[in-house]
Amino acid sequence: GAVAIIGSTVTGCSAGMDGGVVFMTESESLSIAGIDFINSRAGGSGSVLYLDELRQRSSISDASFTGNTAGDDKTIQTDSPIDWDCRLGSWMPTEGAFKGDFSVPECNLCPAGYFGNRSGLTNSSCDGACKRGHFCPKGTAEPLPCAPGFYMPVIGAASAESCLPCSPGTSQSTAGTDRPCDECPPGTFADQLNATSCTDCPAGRFCPNAGTIQPLDCAAGEYQNLTGQAACMQCPAGEFQAERGQTACDTCLAGGYCKATDDCGGGFTPCPAGRYNEKMGSSSPDACQKCPLGTSSPITGAVSSETCARCRAGTFGGKPGLSECTDCPAGSYQNDTGATSCRDCEKGSYCEPGASRPLPCEGGSYSDKTDLSAASQCAPADPGYIA
Repeated sequence: GAVAIIGSTVTGCSAGMDGGVVFMTESESLSIAGIDFINSRAGGSGSVLYLDELRQRSSISDASFTGNTAGDDKTIQTDSPIDWDCRLGSWMPTEGAFKGDFSVPECNLCPAGYFGNRSGLTNSSCDGACKRGHFCPKGTAEPLPCAPGFYMPVIGAASAESCLPCSPGTSQSTAGTDRPCDECPPGTFADQLNATSCTDCPAGRFCPNAGTIQPLDCAAGEYQNLTGQAACMQCPAGEFQAERGQTACDTCLAGGYCKATDDCGGGFTPCPAGRYNEKMGSSSPDACQKCPLGTSSPITGAVSSETCARCRAGTFGGKPGLSECTDCPAGSYQNDTGATSCRDCEKGSYCEPGASRPLPCEGGSYSDKTDLSAASQCAPADPGYIA
């Protein structure tokens, strides 16, 4: 008939041949629950159990087998199936030889890379290889998801270290993913492994492409005042930026203009001598106004027309935009300031270059011309005449 052994400790039983505790053949079934079998022995096979040709399936739950010995080292020998009450994540064969110490519900743990989420598993494959996006340490009942920032494209991963990290330029915010990580969209970046999200590009920098690893500095002549941008903006007319990676452009100062920013970032160009610019934010050399006729200015970067000084006596400003006035040529003079031309030298006089007044010919000489440039050009008086 059916045999049940429940809730006790069995120690030191022995048999000369098979089945140190239980020997059953051609019987109904055996049920064991809550039993510790300790230090039993058999001279032949099955230091604890020997089961042969039972008519129904036997069952074992909450039992341990420790220190039992047999002639063939088998703790249990059975050709009749046993249903083991193993915990999830473990397995036990139903028939054959069982050697050494073991217990239920621990049973045989599913190997690393496999899982078992059902009871009654009978081989080491358990419920199969760990599924994609997950890993399974030894004794796993339910596959564990790879953490955010990692993925696993194949089956059979045995540990968290098996999960593949997202490469720089990509991220993964979801656990248990089997596909490669997502590229960071333009305007964002990821500069490290296993990123769970991408970071917005900082102001002054840009991330132009999907999968950016490191942000790029805005070039000279450009700026970006916002975060998370895929491009920088050109400095507007009248502004410049000579440095890289900036969040704003500088307004062009009075006294000059700012070149197009695609030329080395623009930069300030002072008005040349003879010109001035009273306004800020100029973008063209035409903004530099010429000093008017009769004036000059040696100053570069002048911010006011007041730097344009009237030409001194002996000089003239015959055209606008002079850095210095021109000396009156030999044979002419100018006694006024701010003149735009020179006067012809007077008769009886000579005018050296830059003369502010005519100089009279020396005694005993004269001239009836108006273009003399030196005293030596004055003619001596004829005999009988005085000059």
